[in-house]
Amino acid sequence: MYCIIYNPIAGAGRSAKVMETVRRHLMEKNVPFTVFETQYKEHAISLAKNAVGKGYKGIISVGGDGTLREIASAIHGTDETLGIIPAGTGNDFRVAVGVPKDPVQALEVILAGRKRRVDIGMLGDRYYFLNVAGTGFDVEVIKNTAKVRRWFTGGFAYFLGIFLSLFGYKCVNINLTIDGKTYRRSILLIAIANGRCYAGGLQVAPHSEPDDGLFQIVVINRIANWRILFELPKMKKGHPERISVCEQFTGSELYIEADQPLRFDLDGEVYGQTPIRIGVLPRTLNVFCG
Repeated sequence: MYCIIYNPIAGAGRSAKVMETVRRHLMEKNVPFTVFETQYKEHAISLAKNAVGKGYKGIISVGGDGTLREIASAIHGTDETLGIIPAGTGNDFRVAVGVPKDPVQALEVILAGRKRRVDIGMLGDRYYFLNVAGTGFDVEVIKNTAKVRRWFTGGFAYFLGIFLSLFGYKCVNINLTIDGKTYRRSILLIAIANGRCYAGGLQVAPHSEPDDGLFQIVVINRIANWRILFELPKMKKGHPERISVCEQFTGSELYIEADQPLRFDLDGEVYGQTPIRIGVLPRTLNVFCG
């Protein structure tokens, strides 16, 4: 028996079609399953907690990276295994563990049963993330992407979010401490990556491994807003190092202070506020992988 946690509003409603495909495929294969539908933000956390220890072969997310983050928050540190059926706007963490975008192919990965134990990130002492935590320009993009997500999904929704965020955004001065060493920077954004890409396919850390106990940290320093549309596509092609104002670091613990309060994009949802500590929880979550 598999437990499916389904977010009906993920992907501007596209998740309904994905869920129907998954349901039909499982029934054709005579695979037993039960479905729990989320009703509100963070509902997947309580649904996943209730599923722990019930003997399920896997706890499957039919939603986006936000739904994955909620389930991971609930089941990390247990023997439960997270299954990924991409049905959201970005669906970026799947890339790090080799899960196909096609829902039937993703389901076959789950049924094959191959597992990988991966890291998750922790923001402060309350919030978790599975893929990428970002701050600065990222958060403005998330807010603006949310405004268009009812009509658009995937990378185009994020592109519109980036475009809308160009107007009026100002870079911020921060102190960034990585494993005890402090850097003073004026930043456009910081991305703290456990996965490889975010924002609908921007390859912010193309060589990241989600089970090495380390974050790949990408800092985009001060840049004129008009240049953003010319520089960020370099991430789309997997070359953040070609951005002239980009710095890359590796570390397991960060502390961020800013001249003004900054919030964080955690897998597509906004949480927390500076000053704050961010750490990695090594190899604490089972995931079905390709």
